[in-house]
Amino acid sequence: MTNDKEMKVTTSLDMTGFFCPEPVIRTNEEIGNIGVGEVLELLADDPSSRPDITSWAKRTGHELLSVEEDGGVFRFLIRRTE
Repeated sequence: MTNDKEMKVTTSLDMTGFFCPEPVIRTNEEIGNIGVGEVLELLADDPSSRPDITSWAKRTGHELLSVEEDGGVFRFLIRRTE
């Protein structure tokens, strides 16, 4: 994973307060709105979002750059690869 302090985020998606499967569905939609090589930031507080987004990234081929948790909120940085 990459040092996210050096990552330039293209767009941010705040899914705090939403539960599975909504964060995955909206992430899948939003990643299509940015260019290849650009970075999507996803914020989510659903505990299942960590395994769900990790699995989604592997399945779709997008690069999960980092996952951080702060106060129960996960911050994902995802680079669009295709």
